[in-house]
Amino acid sequence: MQVAAPFTAKLESQLSQALSDVSPACVLICGAAEDLTPAALDGPIDRIQAAGAACLIENEIETAADLGADGVHIAADQILYAEARKVLGESANIGVGCGLVRHDAMAFAESGADYVAFGGPEGSDFEALSDTIAWWSEIFVVPSVAWDIADIAAAEHLTELGADFIAPPRTIWDSDAALDRLRDMDRAIGSIRRHA
Repeated sequence: MQVAAPFTAKLESQLSQALSDVSPACVLICGAAEDLTPAALDGPIDRIQAAGAACLIENEIETAADLGADGVHIAADQILYAEARKVLGESANIGVGCGLVRHDAMAFAESGADYVAFGGPEGSDFEALSDTIAWWSEIFVVPSVAWDIADIAAAEHLTELGADFIAPPRTIWDSDAALDRLRDMDRAIGSIRRHA
């Protein structure tokens, strides 16, 4: 689940409800560095962690450390990964967005990334994403995340192919039906996993 700072009162309310209703494994907070402040994020981070979800910050390694987040989600850059591991430590959750580049995913899995994310931005090649998820799930044990998936049927298909997690786009919150969509997606994915 992705959310973008700065948090509005509406978004905070939606996030709190989503944490209660769908039990995400992780919440990624995105945004410009100036919006990622303790004053703005201490409350949301506490709620995320109290719900049993990991709280990651997008790209901002030092900020993640300062905020007491569980880790970061970064682009596929070995120097950035090494810095994140050095600053945040071996116990931090560090995920890497690999697009559809299989070599990058393999390299970061070998380096110790906690997950690799495939796909994104919205509208990327779904057939190629499906092929990549299926290939990964047959060979590797490092978890994969299907990135920026808004459609429930697509989420079901990718879960059936072996995606460990589905990350809806941050734009999902723009819809008044965001909570319903998240609940429906969670039920659909959970049903597939229960029958696997």
